[in-house]
Amino acid sequence: MSSGTADPGIASIKRIPVKEPTWRALHNLKEAGQSFDELIAAMIRREQDFREWKMICEIDRNGEFIPFDPDEIMQDD
Repeated sequence: MSSGTADPGIASIKRIPVKEPTWRALHNLKEAGQSFDELIAAMIRREQDFREWKMICEIDRNGEFIPFDPDEIMQDD
């Protein structure tokens, strides 16, 4: 049994209950040799990229983007 002081290099395992249809859908998305952890991590990265892309599109659509000169900003330090 664990003493409560986990090795910081080892991530703890968590269980996420899902319904059978959700598990089947996830299983069908997995590639050969890919773990569910790897699949879910890739899905998270794609969702984060998609949200960032949506935010950029919204800024571009609304005209709220203000171009800046990074060199000018760095001179303030």
